[in-house]
Amino acid sequence: MLKERIITSTDINFIKTLIELNHEKILEIKYKGGIERISSIIDAAKAKGVYVSKSDTKDLRLSMTFYPEEIKNINFLEDLIFNKKNLFFLILDRIQDPQNLGSIFRTSLGVNVDAIIVPNKHSCRLTNTVREVSKGATEVIPMISVSNLAKVAKFLIQNNVNIFSCSGKSEMNFYEANFKKSLALIFGSENDGVSKNLEELASEKIKIPMDAKLESLNVSNASSVILFEVFRQREL
Repeated sequence: MLKERIITSTDINFIKTLIELNHEKILEIKYKGGIERISSIIDAAKAKGVYVSKSDTKDLRLSMTFYPEEIKNINFLEDLIFNKKNLFFLILDRIQDPQNLGSIFRTSLGVNVDAIIVPNKHSCRLTNTVREVSKGATEVIPMISVSNLAKVAKFLIQNNVNIFSCSGKSEMNFYEANFKKSLALIFGSENDGVSKNLEELASEKIKIPMDAKLESLNVSNASSVILFEVFRQREL
């Protein structure tokens, strides 16, 4: 029997996110007494039944040990498809920078993304950097790793999920698209964007209009712009 992994975080926002949204994953929270800023965090943890203790470490204000979320497989995706309505997925085509991936997770938490889908190869995994940059979003939003993104895109299409490819070469501005039904947004790699075979599967291709002085946005910035438009439309 494999022993469960345990990770420690000292990031206050990370700890707050996990207490609020997935406290069952927390093994223990330690804190240094007499610090007013963290008193509300400690109270929230205790209210959820999280084990809390005082630390005797001189420089430690607050720390949390927890069982990290692990990467899911195609079976998890199938369960989502068959058991949830009005789905919202991200397909990240070979995103390799952990800062970018962590930022995308963080934004995704604020707009109710159901899952983030990545390829098995040539893609950043759930590293400690990704987790910390996400401020805990990696422990709430499932990351699904698959062997073939194109096959998954076809599977989504067969199950009435609209596929949007995001590229500066597209003709339609993102705010002209209808994001109210089940959808998956494809964002491409930092170096060469969305793969041709994936782009060809998209029912709609969208872009962010911008002044010619700026060639393109970083993928985490670009995804934030479009994700909040999706959220706005779906909340109307």
